[in-house]
Amino acid sequence: MEKRSILVVDDEEEIRELIEMYLVKEGFHFIEARNGKEALTKIREFSPDLILLDISLPDSSGFDICPKIRDLTDAPVLFVSCRDSELDKVLGLTVGGDDYISKPFSPNELVARIKAHLRRVQQMRRFNSMDQKAEILSSKSITINTNQFDCCVCGETAILSAKEFKLLEFFMMHPFQVFNPEHLIERIWGFDTDIDSKTVSVHIGNIRKKIGDNPKNPRIILTIRGAGYKFNEEVFKHYL
Repeated sequence: MEKRSILVVDDEEEIRELIEMYLVKEGFHFIEARNGKEALTKIREFSPDLILLDISLPDSSGFDICPKIRDLTDAPVLFVSCRDSELDKVLGLTVGGDDYISKPFSPNELVARIKAHLRRVQQMRRFNSMDQKAEILSSKSITINTNQFDCCVCGETAILSAKEFKLLEFFMMHPFQVFNPEHLIERIWGFDTDIDSKTVSVHIGNIRKKIGDNPKNPRIILTIRGAGYKFNEEVFKHYL
């Protein structure tokens, strides 16, 4: 079985060596980069299965690099940083990150989170490979291809992260139904997570921006005060 590869982007050699020790012990292939430019090169060269990204890099901010990473891969991106304010965590998710781990961290917890994210990606791919027919969900504004993870808004491609796509897909599978944040966390992130309702709000805000749904006056994904969120367009399903 081919080893899963993890790219660690951090300018501190001690941190990279510590993470390498635990990842190699768990059977992962370890790739390292010391700055943002090197990280983008390694992604193009190795196509890692998951990326650990520090915020404070010598040549740029991890917040600035993450959108560039998203242009190259949909692999999970986990921010690892000594900056642990709520603002930093929200910003990390807003720019395309899938998780945020504060330094100092428990190496065992870090490995557990890596495995959890990789497990979800594998489950998603296995589910989609069960039926080779492409399922197409279409509403007045949006069309998504659930096998190819494509999203089109009024004929224009919208680039969503893996979590954003699964969240939008879930809404479109259940149009006009209201779901509270706890239910969405359970269905999209799973039980083994410490994600909270703020994370859900951030992801929905990202989706709204990418599908052209005015966050101040949304008409597609509505916020139902005190209840949750709902997709507010009729959805049709067909197969290719």
